[in-house]
Amino acid sequence: MEKILRTIGTILIIIVIVAFVPIVFPKLIGYQSYNVISGSMEPTIPVGSIVYVKPVDFSEISEGDIISFESGASVVTHRVESIDKEQMLITTKGDANETADFSPVAYTNVLGRTEKYFPLMGNVASFISEPIGKIVAIVMVLVGAILSSAGDKSKNKKAADESDKKKKSGVNPKIILFTGLVIVFGSLAGFLFIYMGYQKSNSLYNNLNEKYVKISETNQQWYDMMDVDVSKLQAINPDVIGWLYVEGTDISYPILYSGDDDKYLRMTMDGDRATAGSIFLEGYNLPNFADSHNVIYGHNMRNLSMFGSLKFYKTEDNYLQDHKYFQIITADKKYRYEIFSYFDTDAASWVYGVPYSDSDEFGDYISELLKHSYDDIEIGKELSSKDKVTTLSTCSTSGRRFTVHGYLCETY
Repeated sequence: MEKILRTIGTILIIIVIVAFVPIVFPKLIGYQSYNVISGSMEPTIPVGSIVYVKPVDFSEISEGDIISFESGASVVTHRVESIDKEQMLITTKGDANETADFSPVAYTNVLGRTEKYFPLMGNVASFISEPIGKIVAIVMVLVGAILSSAGDKSKNKKAADESDKKKKSGVNPKIILFTGLVIVFGSLAGFLFIYMGYQKSNSLYNNLNEKYVKISETNQQWYDMMDVDVSKLQAINPDVIGWLYVEGTDISYPILYSGDDDKYLRMTMDGDRATAGSIFLEGYNLPNFADSHNVIYGHNMRNLSMFGSLKFYKTEDNYLQDHKYFQIITADKKYRYEIFSYFDTDAASWVYGVPYSDSDEFGDYISELLKHSYDDIEIGKELSSKDKVTTLSTCSTSGRRFTVHGYLCETY
């Protein structure tokens, strides 16, 4: 029985080690790993795969290569269709898509060329990266360590026999146990890092709301609901261009803009690294919200911070009815947007086309937004290319991106 328990314990530890190796080892030799959560590269790269990406010079990228690149707050892995060497732009396309991606990829947004990919391992990596996954791994190693040590007294009495067995097997169980314990403490450290990041972000934005935001408790005009001292926020960080408030919700955050979609992906307004990052405006937009189409990104956090509660538009009945407007407050103006469409889309979708202008092309774009909406939303007017649209974008549980679209209905 003791031998069976020790065997089970060793197997549990080995399972955890095998699960972590595909995530940890590639980073040691210069690769980054990403999980594939959409089917745009099927059947070549199935959903749930893990891809290994290595940085390359622009001159090393060729047509037909598979590259990974940043697209707003997302990482996309698609195949190279063509290359504009003068502008250093790359046209990409998912193998499963009928047409090329809407916008060419600037080389500055390329993370690297995809060298290897393995099915299913992306799902494993995704699970392990979550708090519940780390807890499961810790429990498995602890249980494995306990079972592996079963019958230690008996083993001490038969030390010579055990020594012979170790020599024959060629594997020292203590090495396996040590490796498992390293994973346990590494997982604990990762779990604590994520938790502290959540706490740090929540504390920061709660303090900003307390110090620089005033909310009216009386039923007044929309522009009296909230006042924000944007000028003081800009004194803290000049990249602050305004404040986003989805009426009646906890979505109340500063909007950052740097022209680089990577900068605030995992960075707070005060420059600290954090999983939640910041709410930020698409780098190709103008920072004064003058474009016909603006895109604002935010993470879909599990504790419902940042854009975590946007999912309620598609999961809760009557949520839109009670939360139909959002505001962008700048240092000198207030803009109110009425939501007219929301749906899931691909990470490299046509939805992210910016900046647009008053044109037939933009009129067609608005028509597509209306056509794809999950609900036929009554807004009391007919939209046209003269309207200005702002899109709120976040990750979706469907493995795609969830977008909420509002048109500028009032300015104060």
